Amino acid sequence: MSGRIADDAIRTVRERANIAEVISDVVTLKRRGRSAIGLCPFHSEKTPSFTVNEERGFFHCFGCGEHGDVFSFLMKSQSITFPEAVESVAARFGIPLPKDATPGPRSRSAPLVAAHEAAASFYRAQLRGPQGARARAYLAERGVGDAAVERFGLGYAPGTGDALARHLHAEGVLDDDAVTAGLVARRTSGGLYDRFRDRIVFPIADATGRLCAFGGRILPGPVRPGADAPPKYLNSPETPIFQKGRTLYGLPLARNAVRERGRALVVEGYLDVIALAEAGFEEVVAPLGTALTADQLRVLGRLSERVIACFDGDEAGLRAAARSFPAFVDAGLWGHAIFLPRGDDPDTFVRGRGAAALAALVERPVPLIDAFLRELAGTDRTAVGRNAQAAREVVRVLQRLTDPLQREPFIRLAAQYLGVREETLREQGAPAVAAPAVRFAPADGVSGETSAEALIVELLAVDPGVAPRVAAAGIVGEFEDDACRAAAERLLGAGDDDARRAVVDALPPLMRDRIVRHVLQEDSDDDRARMIADCIHRIRRERRRRRARELRTDLQAAEVRGDAATAAALRGELNRHLTEKDPPR
Repeated sequence: MSGRIADDAIRTVRERANIAEVISDVVTLKRRGRSAIGLCPFHSEKTPSFTVNEERGFFHCFGCGEHGDVFSFLMKSQSITFPEAVESVAARFGIPLPKDATPGPRSRSAPLVAAHEAAASFYRAQLRGPQGARARAYLAERGVGDAAVERFGLGYAPGTGDALARHLHAEGVLDDDAVTAGLVARRTSGGLYDRFRDRIVFPIADATGRLCAFGGRILPGPVRPGADAPPKYLNSPETPIFQKGRTLYGLPLARNAVRERGRALVVEGYLDVIALAEAGFEEVVAPLGTALTADQLRVLGRLSERVIACFDGDEAGLRAAARSFPAFVDAGLWGHAIFLPRGDDPDTFVRGRGAAALAALVERPVPLIDAFLRELAGTDRTAVGRNAQAAREVVRVLQRLTDPLQREPFIRLAAQYLGVREETLREQGAPAVAAPAVRFAPADGVSGETSAEALIVELLAVDPGVAPRVAAAGIVGEFEDDACRAAAERLLGAGDDDARRAVVDALPPLMRDRIVRHVLQEDSDDDRARMIADCIHRIRRERRRRRARELRTDLQAAEVRGDAATAAALRGELNRHLTEKDPPR
């Protein structure tokens, strides 16, 4: 059991880590001044609202309100614990991580990742050894050379029932971890057996490059008499570190190429990915034995809006392309497709016809919306019943589209294909729930939703240098809003950046939005001093006005009661309030 990570070590890792580099594993960032922006990985969006500030070491999304530092980003994006996030960042940047002797909680994902790494090493060794001869021959037959084997980390799972289980046990991997990782399973009679047997093994990594699963391809050969034929492909089961519908084969290797070329190619299988990558199409990925999901497409959409899926050119391929369109819509993408000649898959096509032939198709992809509408319309445009059903399907897709720039072209095309009036589709396809508008109060003055008290809290969060003036004025004790007063008091008492960060993280999302805007617009020291003085002036002026209203109410009550003495006293106090001059700012 590992020790607790020392606080000073955590602080050092946070300060020395490059948060933009870490986030760039998942999000394509573009520079904007001292910050960078991109599409938020935590919600679907078309316009970038996700901001990363390297100097301050934080990220913030103006769309969904997610906010935090490099550790919280990894915790949210990889579903790992805080200690695991700290260890991951420290390892990435080569920062020593001393720990104290206090035992810490056992990591949830680290032992599962370690089990996969031990298994991958075992599979690679088996492929190189005598037992891997058949697997090597099959890979050579499929045109997969030594360089591709090395680059993609291919291996071989021997056909004996428990070779991996015994190896993992010898390497110190706990049986429970091996089972939880999906590498082995328990026999009803006791003991363990390997999940992958007599298969070529393809390591699968998540978006950050962390090994999380395997895929296995059975080797050709006779089936034992009386036995069922095993599935050609087998994937790891879902585990705490692997969700099949959110993971894409080859993504860590393809990420840079996707960004550089401004597109992602999606094929069906592991060998398709390898064949295209070896032919120069390094921007290629594949789902894991299932149809593309919206979650997988969102991952790609953060790297490039241009996603091109590859389909067979037969009727089944055309239907598959049409069925994929709603998933693209849910991911905020329009989507394109290429269709291969009948009988070809990407592997055989590129090996048989060459990279230039595939490049010609990739340069002229078909918009998926066309495939979708053609499939809905069918060949008989006069079939009223089919057109009505097709229109209902279009309406269901339209209800998921909130971007007018996407809705209107879709409505026009659908009306043309189906012979339906645009107005009907527009009316019936209105989004079921309008997307909530994100409202921001002005950040450069004290108006709108930004009260003077809230602005003082925001400025204390942005710049600890304003704290002495706020404390000297004693203004926080005059706050009317309990939440603002509590936050201001905590910020004034925050001894370091970590304490101030904890206060900011607990603030309401809209207030965090405004804090980030202050950081991004880089207010000068003079601007912040002016804003603090203005806030103090406004708070005290409002307090005097409020007191004057109270005095008028009390005065009227005293006069109605006929209490002359009390009325005279209240009248004198009211006159003093009305003649009192505002203090200098």
